[in-house]
Amino acid sequence: RVLYVTHDVTALLTPGANAIGVMLGNGWYSADDDDPPGRTAYADRPILLLQLNIELVDGRSIHVVSDETWRASAGPITANDYAGGEEYDARLEQPGWDCVAFDDAAWLAADPADAPSGRLVAQSLEPTRIVEKLRPTRMLDSAAGGVIFDMGQHFSGWVQLRAQGRRGTKLTLCHAGRVNYDTVSLDCRNNDFFQPAGQTDTYILKGGGVETWHPRFTLHGFRYVEVLGDAGELTLDSVEGHVVHSAVETSGTFHCANDLLNRIHQNACWTFRSSLQGMPQDASDRAERVGWLGDTGFVAEDYIVNFDTARFWAKWLDDIADAQKPDGEVPHVVPPHWGPDRYVEWPAWQSTYTVIAWHLYQYYGDLRILADHFEGIRRQVEYFRAKSDRHIMRHGLGDHMEPRGDGSSSHFPERTPGPLTGTAYYYFSAWILSQASAALGNDADAERYTKLAEDVREAFNGEFFDPETNQYATGSQTANSLALYLNLVPEGREQEVLANLVDDILNRRRGHLSTGIIGTDALEQALPRYGRADVMYRIATQTTFPSWGYGVVNGATTIWEDWEGSSQRSLSMKMLASVEKFLYRDVAGIGPAEPGYRAIAIRPQLTAALKHASAAVETVYGRAAVDWTKEDDALWLGVTVPPNTTARVSVPKDGLEDVTVTEDGRPIWRDGAFVAGTSGITRGDEDGRYIHFDVDAGAYAFQLTGRPSSARMEDTQ
Repeated sequence: RVLYVTHDVTALLTPGANAIGVMLGNGWYSADDDDPPGRTAYADRPILLLQLNIELVDGRSIHVVSDETWRASAGPITANDYAGGEEYDARLEQPGWDCVAFDDAAWLAADPADAPSGRLVAQSLEPTRIVEKLRPTRMLDSAAGGVIFDMGQHFSGWVQLRAQGRRGTKLTLCHAGRVNYDTVSLDCRNNDFFQPAGQTDTYILKGGGVETWHPRFTLHGFRYVEVLGDAGELTLDSVEGHVVHSAVETSGTFHCANDLLNRIHQNACWTFRSSLQGMPQDASDRAERVGWLGDTGFVAEDYIVNFDTARFWAKWLDDIADAQKPDGEVPHVVPPHWGPDRYVEWPAWQSTYTVIAWHLYQYYGDLRILADHFEGIRRQVEYFRAKSDRHIMRHGLGDHMEPRGDGSSSHFPERTPGPLTGTAYYYFSAWILSQASAALGNDADAERYTKLAEDVREAFNGEFFDPETNQYATGSQTANSLALYLNLVPEGREQEVLANLVDDILNRRRGHLSTGIIGTDALEQALPRYGRADVMYRIATQTTFPSWGYGVVNGATTIWEDWEGSSQRSLSMKMLASVEKFLYRDVAGIGPAEPGYRAIAIRPQLTAALKHASAAVETVYGRAAVDWTKEDDALWLGVTVPPNTTARVSVPKDGLEDVTVTEDGRPIWRDGAFVAGTSGITRGDEDGRYIHFDVDAGAYAFQLTGRPSSARMEDTQ
């Protein structure tokens, strides 16, 4: 596929003659250098294909196309690279170059260019735009004689500069995520590791007054920008941060009574925003800005609850399908901008193709995603089958970024065998394929791949499960939580495996996780499902290494690549930002119970630990929301259920006895039984922890009251 973009230019046309002007930059396609940082260029210069379609009021149509009659000239952008930066010489500007009256006699005829291979397809995802503007929070005089501006937030984009000075004065803008306050200089080490990014723009003044400029064909990941050169008197108004990413809509909100969790949530959202660059970009502050599988698969749900990314992910799934080989193998970087050596046997990473398709169906309810990618998913599962050794995947990266005892994080797993995580995701992929087959009405394939999934499950337990200790492999948190999350544990052994997991967290690790990106996601999936959201809450509210809170107390405004915030790794990377599903689904208590939120689960799990939490999501049916407050022996629970959906509302009892539940003042549960008669509430039942109600679309205000149980009173004495 070669994507093209459509713009409505009706408002730009004027009566009489009109002119079309286009400014081209390299982007991902071409490069000024033979070996650009972080990617393999497809050509040595940008090319253009343009068609202007004009429909006249009399029914006639006019079509203007780019061809050899067009004229071209070098412009004021003298160099540009996606990760390196942009160089702009304002002295080379040609005023009026895009207007009818401009004299282009000195310009050359445009060179004809061969079209890229592939079929033209309209770009369906949201365009990349300036979506927010930030004002600096403070200024520092740097040791190099410049001025460092603190934008107050690490983000992806650039800055707009207002400066004045003599013609020919060169200004340099350097970007970084940290400042060394001892030397009063930028700390650029995070930019320079592995795939170095220059993150430097230059602007040469034309003179004659105040000049305003920002780059167009580059992107920086930064919090601080240093301006070097004689730019005149600089103030906080001299620099404006432009946040740039795919212009997806925010679709979820979360807030709770714990300020640390709110900060972690904010950091995760800023990290996701920085990565939304037409694909799920990797490190925003170095040149490794490719779309890694794996990293993305473990946090796809966390994106979806916060942002409307249906079209974004659909586009990227098509990118993966384009890169898939006939035998089903996919690279671990898509698009494969790093070249053909990106095809390696990393099943937990490669399974992202299948996993994201499934999550899209679960959250948006669109069967077309499963239908469009069914054959690709089938080929992937068959590729895993062919590469397995009696259904065990012997190769793979494994639980990337496990924390170590010395306060660092490991690139390769040290606690959890790579074959365990690889085989688990082989199973998950086969299981997803069986479920997709059933959803699409393909009963034969549903039966076939259900059998394959069970065969993989049996092999997995035979290889990794110790029935004497109820531990998986080394007994690591990742090994046990992943088996619980993916329903791999033999029936009847779940509580024993859970007990081992909880013991490791609470006793051996003192309430901390010891997981990398695979295991962290698995913890958040498994612990609440088996009734231990309290343990996940303890993990999430830690402020010492390793934890998300450790980043917060050390000044992070995004999620780091590792648990320690090393100067050798990115300060903004999505792969450890998997906390969001826990915040929405378990802290606030809202999630899909059926694909697309056709049925909604309202089930707060942390009412004993928090005083308040709320969340809202824009579903395909409309806004769904939950808002609860706990005070002493009463709980208020507000719920919004959108049209054409239903919800199962679980009101937590928190150890209270003789509970009564009302809705807008009317009793709906009293003396241990459902009280019928309230419009929209069709059924009620009870278990040890919750009073459950089945409700139709509408807005509800529940209140639960009761008396403390004797056990609870003893706990509080």
